[in-house]
Amino acid sequence: MLYNLAMSGLLEKVAARLAKYSDKTVAVATSGGRDSVCLLHAVINCGTIDRSRIVAVHVNHNLRETAKRDEDFVRGFCERNGVIFRAYSVDVKKNSSENGLTIEQAARELRYGIFRELIKSGATDIVLTAHHAADNAESILMHLFRGSGLDGLRVMKSTEFVRPFIDVYPDELDEYVRDNSLEYVMDETNSEDDADRNFLRNNVIPLIEKRYKGAMRAVNALSRECDCVCGMLDGMLDDGLITLDGGAVVIDDKAFQNPALAGRYVRKAMSHFTLTDATRTVIERVIGLASARTGAIAELPFGVIAAREYGSVALYIPRESFVGEIPLDVGANFIDGLAVDVAPSKCDHKRAPRGSLIDLGVVDGAVIRFRRDGDMFTPFGGGRKKLKQFFIDRKIPSRLRDRIPLVCKGGEVLCVVGIEISDSVKITENTARAATVTMRWI
Repeated sequence: MLYNLAMSGLLEKVAARLAKYSDKTVAVATSGGRDSVCLLHAVINCGTIDRSRIVAVHVNHNLRETAKRDEDFVRGFCERNGVIFRAYSVDVKKNSSENGLTIEQAARELRYGIFRELIKSGATDIVLTAHHAADNAESILMHLFRGSGLDGLRVMKSTEFVRPFIDVYPDELDEYVRDNSLEYVMDETNSEDDADRNFLRNNVIPLIEKRYKGAMRAVNALSRECDCVCGMLDGMLDDGLITLDGGAVVIDDKAFQNPALAGRYVRKAMSHFTLTDATRTVIERVIGLASARTGAIAELPFGVIAAREYGSVALYIPRESFVGEIPLDVGANFIDGLAVDVAPSKCDHKRAPRGSLIDLGVVDGAVIRFRRDGDMFTPFGGGRKKLKQFFIDRKIPSRLRDRIPLVCKGGEVLCVVGIEISDSVKITENTARAATVTMRWI
């Protein structure tokens, strides 16, 4: 047994990949299946991490009658090997129903949420998962069939978790199990074809491998090459073409000029909403908006809206309009996550910048609210018009129009805060009290 441990190529791989974490606390995601048991055993025996800093983390998804058996198995394995054991219980079915996710997606979200919290809380420095080369090949094929772009063909990576087995194949794990007489539990649902991954693993991949020997290795070789190409393309992106604006991610039209980079800009923008696994169809819908009329929109997954704006495409999640109002007072006025500051100022109407001050006497009794149908506005030095037309003239994106606070009396807008005051509230030689009106996010 000791000879096998010392000579194992798998142990050498794990030891090399964990070398930079030798002084860290390491959590190993352990379901009790072959892959995770091999990983936990290898971490314990590779000599890189002290056992006192190894934590086995088991997430009970409560999907099978045998789920408690799996948890007990991992607990026993940890007790025999002198490592810390942590078990967590999650309600996958409830999460799936509430968030419109498949069982597989919900389980992954809950599991990874626990891993992230362990790191955030300081309970561990890193989390290891047992994803291996076959998992990577399966993921590549799933992404391909779902219409992924180049990014979906990249080797499985994570900035949060470490995958020591990513280039280890199942036959190596089987050999490691035999050499070290390891026991593990079987998840009987792996034989069911409901989940896409299981369908590929049980049906498609065996047929491909039968016809094309070494096909999965070829898929993984392609994924490594795509990873290199994507890295090169990412280096060509201009970060200045994607900006954040009032909760939206805005892609400048220049980002769509090069077809080879357009999709990458879109994917980068989507990452702000965790839409990193978007299909080619979704990405092309966003790209298509670059040549659409201003105001055109496309609905994306998870409630994200893409909208054609003036010289750009914006991605955002709409929020409900606030229908209330508050009295206008000197000082700070708070409304729906915004502050409207009314600051008294000198009444020098000759020297004050054009349209910078309002006459407090004229706005006495006004309220602060957001736009309503029928609102009218007389811009400083201009003619009276509908507020909607003013927004169009000033090229204010539709997504922002419901979030710009207004100073109003009835249906008359006296100030579009942060943009323009009404000609009716400008200061004159007769103004006794003047003020500036500004807006800030809180």
